[in-house]
Amino acid sequence: MKVLLTVAFDRDRDRFAADALEGVTEVVGSGAASRATVDVRLPEGDLEALGPALMTEQTERAVIALWDTDPDTALKMPLPAGSSLVGAYHVEEIVQKDYQRAWPEGTRSPGFKMIAFLHRRADLTQAEFSQHWRERHGPLAVARQPGFWRYVQNHAAGRLTDASPEWDGFGEIHYRTVEDALTRSYDSEEAQQLIWEDVARFLDYDRSPTLTTHEWLVTST
Repeated sequence: MKVLLTVAFDRDRDRFAADALEGVTEVVGSGAASRATVDVRLPEGDLEALGPALMTEQTERAVIALWDTDPDTALKMPLPAGSSLVGAYHVEEIVQKDYQRAWPEGTRSPGFKMIAFLHRRADLTQAEFSQHWRERHGPLAVARQPGFWRYVQNHAAGRLTDASPEWDGFGEIHYRTVEDALTRSYDSEEAQQLIWEDVARFLDYDRSPTLTTHEWLVTST
């Protein structure tokens, strides 16, 4: 099982990241999860360089992911001081494109990650949304968006608390460099048109905000 925790915090981001990383390292080290990631919203200056659209504020400022764990372990994991749980989700992970890690565990991953909080189109069922995203949009994006370093789909399989906001999925697009994001997000103008036409077939884009983050990864090996 993969569990995603979405988190709000109102303290220094670097201190939050360090404390969250320490917490997930303990969980992985204990054997209660096989690996974990901590994703924390980029500093304002970094976001500004990527364009004003990514500077939109939302309640969620961090995402913690735990693999091969159980809901009780995830929900009982202490969060850093000054932070609070927004939502907790069991998700089905589909890795459409993967990177190969060549940097030390526990250090910040190169580049940055865009985590999209997704709402499906109102006329689609959850199953229809997931099928289109997995079988049609995912392969199209991998084929026509060369700047993607890693692309992961997390299909919502259940909320773990009654207070968790209702999302249909969480998309992760990892860019190795800002240049890749700015110049290699599409292989052509035709590809850009095809991608956005397909987005409109399954996604309520206006209700699907994006959290842009730095990632820290911890594994048990």
